[in-house]
Amino acid sequence: MTKSKRKSNIELLRIIAMILIIAHHFALHGKFTFPTSLITPNRLWIQFIKMGGTIGINLFVLISGYFLIKSQNIKIDKIIKFWLQIFIYSIVLYGIFTTIGFYQFSIKELVKHLLPITFGEWWFASTYFVLYILSPFLNKLLLSLSKKDYKLFILILTIFWSVIPTLTGQKFLSDNLLWFIYLYSLSGYLRLHYNFRYNAKKYLLYSLSITLLTFLTVIIFDIIGMKYKIFAEHSTYFYDKQRIPILVLSVLLFLGFSKIDLQYNKLINIISSTTFGIYLIHDNSYVRNFLWISFFKNSSHEQDKFLIPYSISVILLVFIVCSFIEFIRQYFFESLYSNKLPKNSKKI
Repeated sequence: MTKSKRKSNIELLRIIAMILIIAHHFALHGKFTFPTSLITPNRLWIQFIKMGGTIGINLFVLISGYFLIKSQNIKIDKIIKFWLQIFIYSIVLYGIFTTIGFYQFSIKELVKHLLPITFGEWWFASTYFVLYILSPFLNKLLLSLSKKDYKLFILILTIFWSVIPTLTGQKFLSDNLLWFIYLYSLSGYLRLHYNFRYNAKKYLLYSLSITLLTFLTVIIFDIIGMKYKIFAEHSTYFYDKQRIPILVLSVLLFLGFSKIDLQYNKLINIISSTTFGIYLIHDNSYVRNFLWISFFKNSSHEQDKFLIPYSISVILLVFIVCSFIEFIRQYFFESLYSNKLPKNSKKI
């Protein structure tokens, strides 16, 4: 029996999510220091693309819940491959940057890079790794709920972990793992029980509206911040991944792409398979400083009239180069050990 090929609509969304995350990192780690007394196109653009990171993170977890919710097996080979991917990039990138002299070798740093998940070299990777291991247990719990109880469960978590943080600015008994569990559960509900009310176009138009309204709050805060600096310092208040606008926007984008009828496209699916590797490469702690500060020198373009096209070019270049590196790892190195991994899975 041949395995059915995965449609490419959600895989395309995965690609877009990674581009949004790279854009966020361009803005976040670029050391831009725009004066709060001036509102310029460059400042607004950098603030705008900062929105991408939290949307991209939410989308990745929503996608995972969508595909994994019905599984009740722990797939040992996938866990090992996942761990090896993180380990290889951690130790190889550390070795490269210490060998060429960008950073000094130390036993402490070596140990941290030998245990990247434990020491949180990439917070997203560590959190997602734990979520993946927990997913069969979560599925067993979520699948046992009636539609009514499942909806109530999601509603309660939404109030605690999105509504309250949005209104108060404080996380309510929450952390990254709990937020990922919430998004995973929410996506599972959408897969199992949600009846689509609109077509893809309408969902995407709604998501565009939320995007513009969210960015409008930034502009308003910037304007007020010209007189009261505290507003300028918190102009991207609604960008946090747990804030209501970002949550709603993420869900609308996910629903919109779920409704797009895009059949299997080999190129899209191959590129999509490299997205996690793209994240591991470009947001490694050593690569991050080299990329945005030393190599591309983001902040030196702060007043450049070509900042917008420059940033778009850099973001796409980083995506393409890192995707190619991950493709090489998959097809030339992963093949060396993938056939030797245990194929058994344990049912929960």
